Amino acid sequence: MTIFALTGAIDLHYVPTLRSLFQSRLHERCPALIVDLSGVDFIDSTGLATLIEYHRDAGAHGGIFCLAGINPNLKAIFDVVQFEKVLAIFLTVTEAKAAIKSGRVRPYLADEPAAS
Repeated sequence: MTIFALTGAIDLHYVPTLRSLFQSRLHERCPALIVDLSGVDFIDSTGLATLIEYHRDAGAHGGIFCLAGINPNLKAIFDVVQFEKVLAIFLTVTEAKAAIKSGRVRPYLADEPAAS
C-alpha cells in the first residue's frame, strides 16, 4: 500500500508531475494507492481528470485507488462533479487503510455501472 501526501494546488502546472508519479505506480503494479489531499487547497479540471485516469488505469491490473483528507474547499468541488460515485473517499488515511485491508474498496472495473 502506497500513500501519496500532496500539498498546494493540483492544476495544469502540477499535473505533469502527478501523472509521472502515477505512471511509476502503474509500472510497478501498485496494489493499492491512497492519495492524501489534506494539504491540497485547490484542484482544477486537469487534476480531477488525472485522478480519474489513474483510477481507471490501476483497475486494469486490479489496483485499488482511493482519496483521503478532503478539506471543505475540495469537498465542494468533488460534490459538484459527484466524485464519490466514482472514487472511494475517506476522511482520513487511517480510515482508507482500514477499508482497503478489510476489502471494502475494490478496483475499478470498466463494465461496472456507476454507483447511484
